[in-house]
Amino acid sequence: MNHPYNKFIHLQLFMMVLTVVVGILAIINGLVSLIVIAFYFLSLSFLFEGIAERKKGNTLQFAQQLTRSLVIVIFISYLYFILT
Repeated sequence: MNHPYNKFIHLQLFMMVLTVVVGILAIINGLVSLIVIAFYFLSLSFLFEGIAERKKGNTLQFAQQLTRSLVIVIFISYLYFILT
């Protein structure tokens, strides 16, 4: 049986892999924009994990993951605009 939250788990894993790939490229090339994109992908990974937890009925875990995602987006955006 395919659970309704499986697609969010797959999206979370995909975003984690994308984060690692873009992060490695950012380290190799030394581009700040790629670092920002990697953190946005990491934030999306947390968001998808939170949505999967919400579908399971774990509202506390959903709120924690959503908060993590928002904190990453706010801080990395702030740092990007300060550094550029």
